[in-house]
Amino acid sequence: MSTTAMAFPGNRAVTRRPRRVSGFWPTSPALALLIVFFVAPLLGLLLRSVLDPHPGLQNYAEVFASTTYLRIFMNTFIVATVVTTATLLLAFPVAWFLAVAPRRWASLLFAVIILSMWTNLLTRTYAWMVLLQRTGIINKTLMSWGVIAAPLPLINNLIGVTIGMTYIMLPFMVL
Repeated sequence: MSTTAMAFPGNRAVTRRPRRVSGFWPTSPALALLIVFFVAPLLGLLLRSVLDPHPGLQNYAEVFASTTYLRIFMNTFIVATVVTTATLLLAFPVAWFLAVAPRRWASLLFAVIILSMWTNLLTRTYAWMVLLQRTGIINKTLMSWGVIAAPLPLINNLIGVTIGMTYIMLPFMVL
């Protein structure tokens, strides 16, 4: 810690330490941004959900009474569970290897994981669409090897969403 000596008349020196900033003030800019861009819109959304078109909780009753919304909630929960499980099963061995591998191999694998995150999300998603479509590389390869007779539907269904979302979330779970 640095100190500053101030000379006073009479040949006395007083040591003054820099004052520390403590408490709320160092975090106030970040908190202000969170309030403006997260809390305020969220409160506006919640107020609108109970006030528009009529005040009350009728909007929520309609959502939970509708079979369409319940089916959407269930589909979302199923996809989230499948993707989380698949990502965990793939990420845990990689993370374990990163923890126990020699430094050289761990650094190389870590660089590959970070490099995959530098590629634009839209580009990575489009690459999976090219691979998984009916005339994509995966279906063509399986058909040329004689494994399948007709192209498999690997896109626009649970399989495609699981593969794409697992690939997107994998680096985050490894890290």
